[in-house]
Amino acid sequence: MEIIEGRTDIVKDPKTGAVISIDSDAHKAAVESARARESAKDQLTTNTNDINSIKEELSDIKNMMRQLLGSMNDDGR
Repeated sequence: MEIIEGRTDIVKDPKTGAVISIDSDAHKAAVESARARESAKDQLTTNTNDINSIKEELSDIKNMMRQLLGSMNDDGR
């Protein structure tokens, strides 16, 4: 591997010319960041599903209330 002048975090592969990061701390930080983003995405999906479920249940409750109130009005109460 060839050292790139002025850089301690990357080297150059002499055969392919590829620039390779050798900064393990940056790699660990990137992996952790990706995990955190995935976790946040999963949490958002869960929260969205929970909210939609609550909305459906609330709609069902409202419909039941309308039916109850309608039957009470039909009975002359």
